[in-house]
Amino acid sequence: MVKYIVRRILLLIPIVLSVMFILFTILYFTPGDPARIALGEEVTPDAIAAFRAEHGLDKPFFVQFGNYVYRAVFKGDLGYSYAMQSPVSMEIGHRVPVTMKLAFWAVVFSTVVGIPLGIICAIRQYSILDSITTLITLLGVSMPTFWTGLLMILAFSVHLGWFPSMGFDSVSAMVLPVFTLSGSSLALIARMTRSSMLEVIRSDYVRTARAKGQTERKVIYRHALPNALIPIMTIVSMQFGTLLGGSIVTEAVFSISGIGRLMIEAIKMRDYPIIQGGVLFISIAFCLINLFVDVMYAFVDPRIHVK
Repeated sequence: MVKYIVRRILLLIPIVLSVMFILFTILYFTPGDPARIALGEEVTPDAIAAFRAEHGLDKPFFVQFGNYVYRAVFKGDLGYSYAMQSPVSMEIGHRVPVTMKLAFWAVVFSTVVGIPLGIICAIRQYSILDSITTLITLLGVSMPTFWTGLLMILAFSVHLGWFPSMGFDSVSAMVLPVFTLSGSSLALIARMTRSSMLEVIRSDYVRTARAKGQTERKVIYRHALPNALIPIMTIVSMQFGTLLGGSIVTEAVFSISGIGRLMIEAIKMRDYPIIQGGVLFISIAFCLINLFVDVMYAFVDPRIHVK
């Protein structure tokens, strides 16, 4: 197990370096001079040259990339925000807890509701409940996040006044953003659980368990569900990583001060270091989540041997 974890961590190194190289390359060739963004359009050529020399922007591409990787890996320095006049790592560090909390509770809500819903639909296949759930999940997958958020605000904030329409600093303020962000994930988890359970409950060992006289509850939760969890865990882990990136729209709709809103503001101001740092954080978080789920496979299914 230890060797497997170490090997997977080592495999993350080229992945992260590739992500950093792609991001750095895209932003390097993106139109716009960071010096003019930071100093303004009326700045003199001498001031621009001094700014570029101070921040190493006058060096060749690979030298700049090497310096960026060295500072990021060994010093935790992701660069300097030209528009906000502060280190990128500090700006992202202030917003990480908010975005992580939003994505975490969205995944928890999607999982807690989606898995039981999928199990019920699989047990009662082709019933009215199954048909209604299928229709709702299709709507959840099809509706854009921003549209769902606006509908939630109009219904539960403007007309009913039950929840605030902005912020994320209280339990009541968390309800609408979490529900909005978890809509598509809940639908995907419910559909995956349904299809996985339908495949498992038709297996011979499930029929044998029923023939032995075990209750339906034990058959479902002791025999069928553990063997159906592998694809469900995969989709849950992928959704957690997806929600970290998808929180950009939700944070913008509900005015939440997270990484997503920070990146939107950086895009408007062409603050490339902030964009680069935000995307890099989401990529690394996605890789670590996948690593955690791969290790958990061995604990959920004893047939999987990790060496």
